[in-house]
Amino acid sequence: MRTTIKPHLRHYFRLLQEQLECDSPSEVLNYLLMDLKLKGYSFLADYQYVPQVQQPASKAQPLPQDDIVQNEDPVIKRLSALLEDF
Repeated sequence: MRTTIKPHLRHYFRLLQEQLECDSPSEVLNYLLMDLKLKGYSFLADYQYVPQVQQPASKAQPLPQDDIVQNEDPVIKRLSALLEDF
């Protein structure tokens, strides 16, 4: 995940970075978040999970066989006649 430090807070993060002897501002942020967590702060204390219920998609109704245009190809007729005799 990427975070952006607002310009007016960069100086503060640089000072913390020097004091904590961190290599980057993201390490400072990780340290601050872990410190809050160890002190019992919960970022999700007021968050209530509400699942999103999805409506089932309506299934497409198959077309009745009467609506399908029958193919009048003579080759197909011969093959179907052969299959019926088989």
